[in-house]
Amino acid sequence: MKVLLCHPNQKVTFEGMRARPMVGPPLGLLMIAGRLRSSGLPCDIQIYDARLSATSTVNEQGETIFGDTDNDSVKRIIAEKPDVVGISNMFTAQIGRAYALADLIKAALPETIVVIGGPHVTVFPLEALARPSIDYVVLGEGEERFTSLIASLLGGDEPAGEGIVGKSEATALSKDTGANPLPQVTSIASAGANVSLKKWPIRFIADLDRLPLPAYDLVDLESYFDLARRGFSPRYREWGKRPITVITSRGCPHTCTFCSIHTTMGYKYRTQSIDFVRRHINHLVSKYGVDFIHFEDDNFTHLPERYDEIIKVVSTIRPRIGWDTPNGVRGDSWTRERIRTAKESGCEFLTVAIESAVPRIMNEIVHKKLDLERVEEMIRWCDEFSLRLHAFYIIGFPGETLDEMRTTIAFALDRYRRYGVTPFLQTLIPIPGTPIYKVILKMGFFKGTLQTKHNQVTTADFNPEQVRKLYRRYHWQRMCIFVLRTLTAPRDFFYNTRLVLKYPHALLQVAKEAIGASR
Repeated sequence: MKVLLCHPNQKVTFEGMRARPMVGPPLGLLMIAGRLRSSGLPCDIQIYDARLSATSTVNEQGETIFGDTDNDSVKRIIAEKPDVVGISNMFTAQIGRAYALADLIKAALPETIVVIGGPHVTVFPLEALARPSIDYVVLGEGEERFTSLIASLLGGDEPAGEGIVGKSEATALSKDTGANPLPQVTSIASAGANVSLKKWPIRFIADLDRLPLPAYDLVDLESYFDLARRGFSPRYREWGKRPITVITSRGCPHTCTFCSIHTTMGYKYRTQSIDFVRRHINHLVSKYGVDFIHFEDDNFTHLPERYDEIIKVVSTIRPRIGWDTPNGVRGDSWTRERIRTAKESGCEFLTVAIESAVPRIMNEIVHKKLDLERVEEMIRWCDEFSLRLHAFYIIGFPGETLDEMRTTIAFALDRYRRYGVTPFLQTLIPIPGTPIYKVILKMGFFKGTLQTKHNQVTTADFNPEQVRKLYRRYHWQRMCIFVLRTLTAPRDFFYNTRLVLKYPHALLQVAKEAIGASR
């Protein structure tokens, strides 16, 4: 059996604005491929990443697409003649690209079985199965379930079981709930509320050490390293010449209402052993020459002592490698010594997830329960040891006021001006499956159709246009501080100059937004 695992091309225009293309090895597909190969099932496994061509085109819908065109993608897949195609989709904003690829594959290869997985379809499996082109949806973690699905197909059985949903299961569920069986979805933006009828119960992998290392040999890592050097790194502000993403744990016990990770990874915190992490990192460094690691865990420092052990592993590698935490860490898990050790071990920057500078919002709406005084300590320690710090903020929560948004914005800009804490502030995105999405939907805090895009919330306290004005002004102020620090702080002058040289298009876009915000 020939199995082709695919990462679709990438949409980079949203509401007239162009995002920076980000390309990294498709870690989820590599992990699924590794598990499938370790099963010993008679499969020829290949991976196709449509982004690797790094070309930009405009499709018939007027969308700017990064990577192979749809026609080139389907030609490549037809040439492989796969029996099963697995399509990965990590973000709701890109689900249209995944669905388009599925439609093209089924039209060209009607006998090929098309499977899709990822966070969006885990929440909305009926939306995916409403498309004639999609045969199965894999929910949650895909390694074990996709392997089980392939085993069933090889045995001539109908794939079934926990976390594998086909059209027969979806039809049965629709009948049980009285809904129209598999309604045809015509609008992705509005489909979720209509066709996600209930959550299938799924369990999560308890022992992560039983999974093999990702199948890095199935992709050309040199091509990804080359793209990173050309400014298409998987994360912004990335300085490694041979960077890669590593995830050492899954799940998060915290209950932040806007976060979608729980739908696919659960609340229980599960970790790889330190020995497994050591073996993984040594493999990447010795075999592939990796010189920079993005630790993308959703809660990398939940167990601070475990984090310390991982950094000890990183510290022993020679020549020294760099690392960062772009997915964000909690601000209350740090000590002065821990910051010093992070800097000395090669940390380029930490990212702290602050979310709001208003305790009421943090505790009653976000449910993060984060002590801002501990965050302030972290900020001062990072400044003391010249360790760069980024911070995530969100405004536009239902229940928030405009004055509270202004408080968060003022906090973000003040810490940027005084300590160089780079703010990454965004307006709330209602992500399907999250508690905040359900509140917005239930209370009707939106106009027209609730879409998975920035700034969709309307309440008695604010509307999207008011939030947009705050956000535009923030952009202008942020750019002014960027220029000020570049001209007055020697450390920022050299760093920001490097930043502009490596990411000229991204910085140009930020400048355009800031100039537009000033008008």
